[in-house]
Amino acid sequence: MDKLRFISSERYYEGIIIELTDGSVVIDLKGRMGQLRLPRRMVICENELKEGQQVGFLMTYPEVIDEEIDKGYLESAKDQLYRRINSGNII
Repeated sequence: MDKLRFISSERYYEGIIIELTDGSVVIDLKGRMGQLRLPRRMVICENELKEGQQVGFLMTYPEVIDEEIDKGYLESAKDQLYRRINSGNII
């Protein structure tokens, strides 16, 4: 967090849960903002999560903290993405 140069500017966003797996949740963000995939354990909920439920959260803008390319991480992340695409789990 010490690497960030700009102050936090949280904004409120809403979305709809469009996919649930044993370990993850996919949220389609309102306002054509894209989709967010995160671990299921990150969602605060008093009852069982269900597709179609609305969620709200605070988020700030991402900030580039290092101009250097992390080639190892990039390669690993792309490999995971290609495996999801090839298995038919595109989101």
